[in-house]
Amino acid sequence: MDDLRYIYIAESLGHNVHVMEIAANNTLTPVKIVHVGTLPDNLEVDPKTGDVWIGCSPNCWKLFFYNLENAPGSEVIRIENILSMDPKVTKVYVNNGSTLQGSSVAIVYEEKLLIGTIFHKALYCELSAQS
Repeated sequence: MDDLRYIYIAESLGHNVHVMEIAANNTLTPVKIVHVGTLPDNLEVDPKTGDVWIGCSPNCWKLFFYNLENAPGSEVIRIENILSMDPKVTKVYVNNGSTLQGSSVAIVYEEKLLIGTIFHKALYCELSAQS
């Protein structure tokens, strides 16, 4: 679990999450880069597990040039054990834009997932035991 010594930064166009360690003098030291394979936006850390949850969009151009006939999709990524040598990156939610468009944030609370978007709506769903 994260002990508040680290900060996570989404590099949206690079499809990466940067992990930085916070020193006692508040300087940041790069620790690692985790490639997530999609456009990450806001990051949330589950206080119970330390997992990083990210609202993502698979295609930034669909966000900038919105077209209801070709709506931007949505994704939610979960990174388990981000500080380990082999963090596990899992797509927990994927939609082509038919239900949810342009995910911006995702957070877990008591086995439920709340996904927020940039300009569309929010989605509240149950997490299965496998997630």
